[in-house]
Amino acid sequence: MSSGGARATDDVVPMNPFQRSDAPSAPSQSAEPFPAIGNPVFTPRADDAETNEPWYSRSPKLFTIMGIDVHVSPLLYTYIVFTLVLTAFSASFFLFALQAFASVLLFFTVLVHELGHCAAARAIGGQVSHILLWPLGGLAYVNVDATDAKGDFFVSFAGPLTHAPMLAGWVASFALATGSTDISEWPRDNFVGALAYEGCWLNIFLFLFNVCIPAYPLDGCRMLMALLAMCSVSLTTTATTIICLSTVMSLGVIAYGFWLVQFMPVFVGAFTLAETYKLYTLLKSGALEEHPSFAKYNAMSGRRNTNTSWNVQAV
Repeated sequence: MSSGGARATDDVVPMNPFQRSDAPSAPSQSAEPFPAIGNPVFTPRADDAETNEPWYSRSPKLFTIMGIDVHVSPLLYTYIVFTLVLTAFSASFFLFALQAFASVLLFFTVLVHELGHCAAARAIGGQVSHILLWPLGGLAYVNVDATDAKGDFFVSFAGPLTHAPMLAGWVASFALATGSTDISEWPRDNFVGALAYEGCWLNIFLFLFNVCIPAYPLDGCRMLMALLAMCSVSLTTTATTIICLSTVMSLGVIAYGFWLVQFMPVFVGAFTLAETYKLYTLLKSGALEEHPSFAKYNAMSGRRNTNTSWNVQAV
């Protein structure tokens, strides 16, 4: 799970020597920043010293890994503390400790997922800016403007693919702790087994959620967009397909959250629904090519333009 994932700066991008003369120009300083939430895209300055990012992206750097800066939103710390406080007042010390370790586990799992996107982008000649971790998952800022739709599919799928080795590791840990590979039952009074159980199902859930739910801007939706681009489907048809599927899936996730009385699915569904609505407004106004995810493709040739911008893989 892995699984798209918001505004462009107002800066002018230096002319790309490989850019076609008929390619869309970079936004001027007076241009309206786009988009707002879920698909953060920004244009690097010449000195790469400052960017205009969405409110949830203004987060301090926590550390650097593989040469990639990892930023953590203060909202994530707030969410973890809030969850731990609720657990402390409503559960035993065993469950409280398990919840604390599970929070670290979630942090690690999402980070590895985003590093998968980054590694794939670099493997095909792309660039990586940084990773942002926040309560609704992670965002990997990558630039793969030199690749085609197959490269987009590869980068989008690389995130969810990281859950396979992590799942194998947690199943092995579960087997060592409990003497069984049956992860269908939660092991009581076995802390290591319970933590491994959480790790197994977390990775299964994130993989299925990101791959099987084509809600924008999750990985499954980006993979579908890349497949449609490979088939030379027009931007309008692609956007219409994405909007319809994403709306249905987002409403389904929200309904599922209300049914379980869980606020996280409701927030995730509202997040993807808001991003889908922004895409709909662009389609309705005939400005679809201004969207960073769709501006990458030329509707006639199926090739990507070379307008330099940082695109985001969301989980």
